[in-house]
Amino acid sequence: THPHITTNTITLREDTPGDKRLTAYIVTTPHTTPPPTRELRAHLRQTLPDHMVPATFVTLDELPLTPNGKIDTKALPAPGHDRPDLDTTYTAPRTDTERTLAAVWSDILGIETIGVHDNFFELGGDSIISIQMIARAKKFGVHLTPRMIFKYQTIAEIAANAGTSARIDAEQGRVVGEVVLTPIQHWFFEKDLPRYDHFNQAELLATDGLDPDVLRLALTDLVEHHDALRLRYERGDEGWRQYLDDIVDTGILDVHDLSAVPDHSVRPVSLGIAEETQRALDLAKGPLIRCALLELGPARGQRLLMAVHHLAVDGVSWRILLEDLGTCYERRAAGQTPRLPAKTTSFRAWAQRLEKFAASDEARAEFAYWAEPKPAGRVPRDRSGRNELGTASSVHATLSPEETRALLRDVPRVFSTQINDALLTALAHALRDWTGDDDTLIGLEGHGREDLFDDVDLSRTVGWFTSVFPVALRLAPGSAPVTSLDAVKEQLARIPRKGVGYGILRHLGAPDMTSVLRQQPTPEVNFNYLGQFSRDLPGIGRYADPSEPKGHSVSPDGMRWNVLDVTAAVEGDTFGVYIGYSEALHDRRTVERLTDGIIRNLRDLIVGSAGGAVDARRAAPGVPLTDVGESDMAAILKRFSI
Repeated sequence: THPHITTNTITLREDTPGDKRLTAYIVTTPHTTPPPTRELRAHLRQTLPDHMVPATFVTLDELPLTPNGKIDTKALPAPGHDRPDLDTTYTAPRTDTERTLAAVWSDILGIETIGVHDNFFELGGDSIISIQMIARAKKFGVHLTPRMIFKYQTIAEIAANAGTSARIDAEQGRVVGEVVLTPIQHWFFEKDLPRYDHFNQAELLATDGLDPDVLRLALTDLVEHHDALRLRYERGDEGWRQYLDDIVDTGILDVHDLSAVPDHSVRPVSLGIAEETQRALDLAKGPLIRCALLELGPARGQRLLMAVHHLAVDGVSWRILLEDLGTCYERRAAGQTPRLPAKTTSFRAWAQRLEKFAASDEARAEFAYWAEPKPAGRVPRDRSGRNELGTASSVHATLSPEETRALLRDVPRVFSTQINDALLTALAHALRDWTGDDDTLIGLEGHGREDLFDDVDLSRTVGWFTSVFPVALRLAPGSAPVTSLDAVKEQLARIPRKGVGYGILRHLGAPDMTSVLRQQPTPEVNFNYLGQFSRDLPGIGRYADPSEPKGHSVSPDGMRWNVLDVTAAVEGDTFGVYIGYSEALHDRRTVERLTDGIIRNLRDLIVGSAGGAVDARRAAPGVPLTDVGESDMAAILKRFSI
């Protein structure tokens, strides 16, 4: 019924196994420009539910026909990863630096055509992806910084300000010796854990044909190159001591032949191996990484389980490790010595810089912000129980692939915002619907690799850098998500240095500041956006089905640290939100309502980005800043919890 469409056909395609997309093929009226995708989606949403709106639109000169005049569906071309509808006209890269950046963006963002005036964040980029982009660009001799990405945001502007020399002031040899504890490590050791050794992050990969001997060499290369994998810990009268060992662990891979195990027994046997692997890490003696290669037989392939203690790794680190493992394996399999990119600033050097920064006037200047009065941060309970790990459960919900693309690209572009602003707006509204309170306190996790020092580069450094800090958000009474987005964005923009300073002051700062911050309310809801993940891992395989057993990454004994853990991520083309909770405190239905509320609020923002809600948002009053105080998906999210 669109006035510029003469004919069309719709088909359900599955060009990538498991990735089904409703695809529309359209032919436009003569001498007219094809309508923008956002216009077609808005047009269809007037009469169709979301699940019937095509995920992809392909414009053709004419539809292919069979000899008897019917549409030849087999001749319809597969849709490409086209440049989304943007307000900027496409301009091709003109210089070597622009071509390099366009190729890197295309690879990371999954978009084939990128113009030099396209905005990184409107294309679906975020702060975590920016770190990957910086690391990839460095391989081609283009030197970038996180500050540069957020300041300039387009290839043309970035290329004009980028350095082309490999300005890396970093130790390239094996780094050894004492390492001061970072804020997140202090946070960890303050917890009363039954087993400090068993607090890991783990990945299960579906592989095929990996040679165990070659894999051992590649894993040794990984431990040699990434110093944090050689961290060791001792507990003494004055607390915990951390140092980098000179010894490179070699016996970190166990091979298990399960080819003779019948299908019905593979899962329990694999689970037993996974549990043993996860429990095998030793903070004092090492290693901090253990792997198990499961040979399942020709029909079932292989599985590679990698478990790394969380003190040595975080979500960004996993992206680095897996990419480097693929590179090392391919080189070793070809009989060649691996050549990884130059090291960036060491974890030890970063820890030393944070310790000095904590005593600076610059850090102390943030104290007034963090000391502002905050809401209580409590959420209602269905029952009074003990928040034990043994009572932990979870719920999750997802957006469709089409909704996911709109969330990543349309919402940031139309509302001039970033994905984290939209996610926290949706969460704040869902919490208000539950508690009835316009003010909420959320514990927010960041990747922690903030641009604090001009001579520090962490884009390829492995370690635990996560920052954890409280965020107070206020919603205008009766406001909707679309009208609240600006206010939430402004409140988040007030946070100094994206929150990294809170942990520095609380754990490394002067006693007068740490005592004040320790007495503040503790958020009961923790939020973490993990970014976007590709399913494929070049050189080694792909992520395994999330339902396959990985064992307990954290000892099941002891207490949970938060009342509700809200985690969000995009895997492939699907956004999901996961909430961990305790059955001793909440009914499952209560948490499901909260999860559904987050998804519903995100859909409101998606619909708003397609049409009239934008005008309503612009006319809505904001929150005055003077008054503002600051499973499938479940397995993926457990992978990168704090």
